Amino acid sequence: MIRYDTWPPPDWDEVVITWESILMSEDYKIFEVFEWISKTPGGRYHLHGWKQTKGFAYRFEDPKDAVLFALRWT
Repeated sequence: MIRYDTWPPPDWDEVVITWESILMSEDYKIFEVFEWISKTPGGRYHLHGWKQTKGFAYRFEDPKDAVLFALRWT
């Protein structure tokens, strides 16, 4: 997928990964998320901190990419 940086964030389909969910799972490594999304084919996505310190908000231009991401990481 292609990272898209702009402000304000686009009004795309959002998937949030909280720090709580990351820290609760021994198998969850945030760097694996970054690696996975950079290697997975798809459209554009936007990444931004969620409520500053609560986690990561991924926004996807294509709703199918959001579903694929959510199924894999949430």
